[in-house]
Amino acid sequence: MKKKILTLLLGMAALTGWAQRTPHALGLHFGAATIDLEYQYHFSQKNFLDVTAGVFNLDDGFSASALYNWNIREWSNWTPRGGTWKLWGGVGGAVGGLSCPDYDGFLFGPAADLGFGITFRGAPVTLGLDYRPVVAFVVGGNSGVVTQGFWNFGLTLTYRF
Repeated sequence: MKKKILTLLLGMAALTGWAQRTPHALGLHFGAATIDLEYQYHFSQKNFLDVTAGVFNLDDGFSASALYNWNIREWSNWTPRGGTWKLWGGVGGAVGGLSCPDYDGFLFGPAADLGFGITFRGAPVTLGLDYRPVVAFVVGGNSGVVTQGFWNFGLTLTYRF
């Protein structure tokens, strides 16, 4: 009986240790030009893939983006009891559709990300402020360059699991 209990406890401890190192995260991003659901895959402590999907310019269209990010710097000693502060940045692209008085068609273009936030100690949650500009080209009925995506400052909240 003691061996079974010990085996169960060791198994639970191993699962808990593995869960804290998992590479997946889900979150929300509330920006000036986009409101997105977000999925992150962390390749290592240094880099991660960030994939988002949501609405563009509130109700004018939709967009999806994929960005490759680097953890530029971490500060674990700023608030040792609170968590670790991070600075990250990345580049990628965005696609979508837009239908408004000025533009109507397929949206695509380069995207970037620069963020600063805290990952809380004791909870796998990151809260951050970020800047996610998109230079969006629209091809269709009314073509052109959409400038609303360039001013996409926002708030991001992710949960790592």
